[in-house]
Amino acid sequence: MVVLAGGNGATEASRRICNVGACFQDCITYAPRLPNPGETLVGSKFATGFGGKGANQAVQAARLGADVMMISKVGEDIFGTEMLKNLTTQGVDIAHVSQVAGISSGVASVMVNEKTAQNSIIIVPGAVDQLSVADIEAARSSIKACKLLMVQLEAPIEATMAALRIARDWGVMTLLNTAPAKQLPADIWPLCDLVCPNEPELQALTGLPTSTESEVNAAVEALLKQGAKKVLVTLGEKGCALFETGAEPVFVEPAASMKARDTTGAGDSFLGALAAHLVAGNALGVAMNYANSVAGVSVTKLGAQTSYPNSEQMLARQAISLIDHTSLGLDDTDEKIRTLVDVAVAETPCTAAVCIYPKFVKLVRSMQKEQPERYPRSLKVCTVVNFPSGQEPTEKVVQDTKAAVQDGADEVDVVINYRLLIENKQEGCKAAQELVKAVRAECPQGQVALKVIIESGELGNEELIVAASEAAIAGGCDFVKTSTGKVKVNATPEAAEAMLKAVAASGKAVGFKAAGGVRDAAQARQYLELTARILLGDARRHHEVDARQLRFGASSLLPALRSCATSASAAAGTKRKADVARCFQFWPVSCCFQFCVREAGDCRHSKQWEEQQQCG
Repeated sequence: MVVLAGGNGATEASRRICNVGACFQDCITYAPRLPNPGETLVGSKFATGFGGKGANQAVQAARLGADVMMISKVGEDIFGTEMLKNLTTQGVDIAHVSQVAGISSGVASVMVNEKTAQNSIIIVPGAVDQLSVADIEAARSSIKACKLLMVQLEAPIEATMAALRIARDWGVMTLLNTAPAKQLPADIWPLCDLVCPNEPELQALTGLPTSTESEVNAAVEALLKQGAKKVLVTLGEKGCALFETGAEPVFVEPAASMKARDTTGAGDSFLGALAAHLVAGNALGVAMNYANSVAGVSVTKLGAQTSYPNSEQMLARQAISLIDHTSLGLDDTDEKIRTLVDVAVAETPCTAAVCIYPKFVKLVRSMQKEQPERYPRSLKVCTVVNFPSGQEPTEKVVQDTKAAVQDGADEVDVVINYRLLIENKQEGCKAAQELVKAVRAECPQGQVALKVIIESGELGNEELIVAASEAAIAGGCDFVKTSTGKVKVNATPEAAEAMLKAVAASGKAVGFKAAGGVRDAAQARQYLELTARILLGDARRHHEVDARQLRFGASSLLPALRSCATSASAAAGTKRKADVARCFQFWPVSCCFQFCVREAGDCRHSKQWEEQQQCG
């Protein structure tokens, strides 16, 4: 048995995923509801896309940076040709995906309820039914070289079992997605390190109801008794749960609430993300959390693979949730602050906080009170004191802090007297610690976060930066922050490293805030990885960094990250080249279908699309 635990010691050579499964052409119909038996409905929209559980999971894993190979078969038709092109474009190795003459490629007919985003699917496997044990044996050395084998139940069970046996022989981690549900041979369970059904599949596998939590628990227990080692049940909008004999279930809550538009392929998105993070060396619980987040993003867009985010999009979304969206201008007005808040909450996820002058705290609180759905309480209100000089009398700083907290501030950023610290390190550190203690007394621990601005760019050298950080931590701060954003040098990676090392050395639960100088996704990644390396022990764990450990103080970072998070080119991973998909997307289906299915080169609309792209 392979332990699905992690650590983070996976080497680059051992991070390959082998996926044995189906590639389908998805034909998707959208309607106000799903039809009853014998009923004909008028739908509102039709689309096509690339699908198949195996292909979907492979594409999602590849988009998140995993090295993925596929073992499958497709028809020797236009659908098959375009599916191979798509997999290659997405970065999936198709050396073991072959075309079969005289048999159609697999097709999935998907019906989507526009109101609930729920779907029903009928699949016609087509060419993948020809996948044989001999095909699997031909790929034995490739399977052996992988860290994880993923299988589903769309391919013939004999081929699936053969792949699982090879993986077991060579100690390759195995994951079985029990979809579409069917009766399985008893000897399959000992071959699987992780079995992943959803609730309906769990019911079909065990013959037991799964409508309630207790019923799910009983059904999983039955599956474990049949020999399954670990069972991970996806629970849709309720998240997921991991079960193992002799251990308490582990429940993972769903990602932050996002409006679902289409749940097609969401389970595959979850499993692809799970696999990508398992082969990267992450613990199963961590991978489950991340996979929930990825699947949560996928349901906000239409289609299966077309909705799957890549690693850059996920990083951008994470970084957005760490931003203190800031306006600290002398010309700030109520109208400007209202706009700042509107921008902070305009899309999901919203920023961690808005950072404003004390006189505007009541305004933002009133906005949240009057329109809680539009302005959620999860958006923190941060303000500044002793800002920006750091030279106001302690009594005034304390009074300003007390007033801001009474007005409803969730967080207070205070500037220390960094000039004194430059002149006299010992006196400056003593004064900084005393100031922080005094302000802390007005910021109840666990209720109001205290961030201390040391103005690292003005301190100028590592010795003073570390000394200032240590003084702030000794005074009881929740965060050490680089700068006010009002000086020539603001956040730098060098200052961040020194401050984070001081935090790590303290052994206290203190976070770091990079203010000023972080302008795009690449720079955000740099600080995320730096924080993960120093506070979590591995830069690859950057996706685990949360708003208690890292913040970005910025005014211009948010639009750059939002652009990255929603970029169509980012979602695709690279430019798609499938003529059929282009034609269906940009032109009416009625006039395109017969052109496309005959031969892509004959599709005049695809050629017009090419010309349009060349013209910009």
